[in-house]
Amino acid sequence: MIEKLTAERHQQRMREHYLPLLHRHGPTFRAVDWGSSHGQDLRFRVLLEVGDYLRASILDVGCGVGHLVEHLTAHGFQGRYLGIDVLPEMVTNARKRSSDWRFEEGDILEAGASWTADYVVGSGLFTFSDLDLMKKTVAAMFAACTKGVAFNALSAWADRKEPGEFQADPFATVEFCRTLTPWVTLRHDYMPQDFTIYLYRDAERG
Repeated sequence: MIEKLTAERHQQRMREHYLPLLHRHGPTFRAVDWGSSHGQDLRFRVLLEVGDYLRASILDVGCGVGHLVEHLTAHGFQGRYLGIDVLPEMVTNARKRSSDWRFEEGDILEAGASWTADYVVGSGLFTFSDLDLMKKTVAAMFAACTKGVAFNALSAWADRKEPGEFQADPFATVEFCRTLTPWVTLRHDYMPQDFTIYLYRDAERG
């Protein structure tokens, strides 16, 4: 029988994996275990195609060291941004690197109604998750948005499997997302091992 992954165990796995990378590589793309800065930027670009974000409010769940807000700023972002992460070491580095923006330590699953934004986004959130925890997290993200949610995940359709990493089935993920809203878009057109899903509050799509 497979043991259900608790939020506490998930945070422990995150600490064990990412903090040594942060120590070794500093606050670079390697600290959050992306293979290249190009791959990280491509994921960000697809994620932000969820809607017209330039003057919107954005909640960045699992912000790491703040790379997404740098990407936003480079593309003319003039809205309101909040980055949250469960690892205080990541938040500390994000604040040092992007002092003009707001970062907080926290878990979207424990936030209740305290965090809201037009768009709630998450990149690389589910690498060490499982299906149950992913569903709970996506539901919490959708509860916090006023327009839409965008998140990515490793795909079960990929040829290569990495031991210990969670690869979600895209169709099963869409099926769950449709229990939250009928307005769902699946993107599996930018990397063979990744997919991105957009969820919207209504047919206007943000």
